[in-house]
Amino acid sequence: MTEEHKEHWLKIIGIILATLIGAFLAFYFVADVTFNRMMSPAYQMKKMEKLMKKEQKRFERMEKHMGANPFEPKLAPMLVSLAKEPEEYKIIVDLRPLDNNENNVNVKLEGNVVTVSGEVEKKEEHREDIMSFSQSYYLDEKIEADKMTKERKGDNYIITIPFED
Repeated sequence: MTEEHKEHWLKIIGIILATLIGAFLAFYFVADVTFNRMMSPAYQMKKMEKLMKKEQKRFERMEKHMGANPFEPKLAPMLVSLAKEPEEYKIIVDLRPLDNNENNVNVKLEGNVVTVSGEVEKKEEHREDIMSFSQSYYLDEKIEADKMTKERKGDNYIITIPFED
C-alpha cells in the first residue's frame, strides 16, 4: 500500500469517525434536551392539564349521554306541579318527558291523598331508558272526588279536583 492509499483510508476513517462522533453528540444533545424538558415541572403541569381537559371532556360526554348521575332517578324539573285556586286544586303534568302522551300518566285518589304517577320507555339502538315518577299530595280541604276532571292542553295534562269550602 502506498502512502497515498494510507492517506486516503485515513481520511475516510477520519470522516467516518467524525460522522459517528457528530451523530453521537447530536443524539446526546437531543436526548438531554428532551429528558430535561420532560422532567421540567412546567412541562409536567402542562401535560397534566392537557390530560385533565381530555378527561373532563370525556366525563361531560358521558354525563350528557347518561345524565348527571346514572344511579339517581331522572326527573324533569317540575314534572308535576300543584296549584290551589279558590274552589279547586289543579295538578299540572308536563307531558314532554312522557312522549307527549297522557296515557303514560296515572292518577289515583285515596281519601285526601292524590298520587300522580307515570312511566315511559324509550328504546334506542343499543339502549333502553325507563323513566318513572310518582308524586303524592295531601289535600287539606274536603275534596269532591266524583267531580275530578282530566284534560290535555298543549304539552300539559291538567287534573282538576274541586273542594268544598
